[in-house]
Amino acid sequence: MLQKFENKIILIVLLSLVIGLLGFFLFHLTFAQSTVTGIIISISFVFLLSVFAYKPSSKIHMNDEADNDVKYRLLEKKFKAISEKADTLEHEIKSTELFLASMSHEIRTPLNGIIGMTEVLDDTTLSQEQKEYVSMIRESSNNLRVIVNDVLDVSKMNAGKMELESIAFDLFTKIEASVGIFKPKIEEKEIELKLFNDPKIPRHVVGDPTRLSQVIINLVSNALKFTDKGGKIDVLTEYIEQKNDEVTFKVSVCDSGIGLTQEQQEKIFEAYSQATASTTRKSGGTGLGLMISNKIMNAMGTELKVESEEGEGATFFFTVTMKVDPKVSVPKVKKRVVAKKKKQDLKKKESLENIPVLVAEDNPINQKLIKIVLENFGLNVTLTANGQEAYEARTNGTYSMIFMDIQMPVMGGVESTHKILEYEKEQGEEHIPIIALTANALPGDKEKYIAEGMDNYATKPLDVKVLEQLISEYCHKY
Repeated sequence: MLQKFENKIILIVLLSLVIGLLGFFLFHLTFAQSTVTGIIISISFVFLLSVFAYKPSSKIHMNDEADNDVKYRLLEKKFKAISEKADTLEHEIKSTELFLASMSHEIRTPLNGIIGMTEVLDDTTLSQEQKEYVSMIRESSNNLRVIVNDVLDVSKMNAGKMELESIAFDLFTKIEASVGIFKPKIEEKEIELKLFNDPKIPRHVVGDPTRLSQVIINLVSNALKFTDKGGKIDVLTEYIEQKNDEVTFKVSVCDSGIGLTQEQQEKIFEAYSQATASTTRKSGGTGLGLMISNKIMNAMGTELKVESEEGEGATFFFTVTMKVDPKVSVPKVKKRVVAKKKKQDLKKKESLENIPVLVAEDNPINQKLIKIVLENFGLNVTLTANGQEAYEARTNGTYSMIFMDIQMPVMGGVESTHKILEYEKEQGEEHIPIIALTANALPGDKEKYIAEGMDNYATKPLDVKVLEQLISEYCHKY
């Protein structure tokens, strides 16, 4: 900057001298007049040069501004397009969630009645032929429940809401029970089954027994689908190593079925992927079992793998590390355990005798089912067909618990809960625990209903063990 200023001064001086000399000789001006005139003309000349020199710069600056404005508008359009796409995607996700919630409810409501009444029917006196029919109904219902649960499991995993338990359990018993449920099907297809648990593995470990069982059940079910009559299936649990309080073991399910090509192996863990297009028609299922199993393994810090050759069967396996349970209990004699359990059940039923509970349920079949189940615990059940009736029953009586369906005519379960809570607050009455008993089973449903003021949540189809836990927790009579 200083250098530029000095250059201008020198230029003015030189121009002044030249103009002054020209004025002195050409126009016969005095020396003083020539000098002043030269200085004025020189400054004017430099100023004009500066102006002309500045104009191109100004134009460049204006052009830069115009280019920047164009770029800004283009970026603004791109961001707007991205924002619109994000909004559309979010809308589609919400629509999908609403669709799943609706379908879950619509399927689970009648399914609850079918499965529940099938169990009730099976406890009655039936002929051998009738028992076979009931068994068929139960198997078909359970298959439908598996499909619904698979879809909901995928929804939970996509929402990042799958949580793993960390509890102590008997590893060998859990594996044997998981395989044992397929015994009738294995016998029907005359399949040779080999089950081996390496005795070097500590059988009492800490982890998520339910999810582990789910993976094994999916793998054995998959093996059964693709193994022809007279084939064989091996379920092996092999010891790898033990470091301090952690044991690493490998679980594999091998079959002599149709096998997989290399291409099929690469995509077998993708959603809705099965070996061939005709697989679903021939073997059934959603094609989600293996993908769900792999996701569960990922959550456990490992992965599900496959080794196979077309026509030579397949081996699905995983290696997992679990903590060894430090508190190992000595197993009791089975007969004594059964006898003790019967005595406990009898005491529980006696302790719940005539305790009043309120049920709000609009479906007549489900009304009858939950009435039978709760009365089997010894409870005195009052049925209502909608939320308004449940509210009126609460204001006119006292109950130990309220089982509240969510979607009902006249008044839904959430609105009824709000009115009951408001009534209890206004009247200063003790709060009666309200349990959401619903077919809605999407991720976040439990938290949503608890946030609305309900105390807990149970899904349909009804799980008697879950109901027993809830009664034990809230009736305070066990």
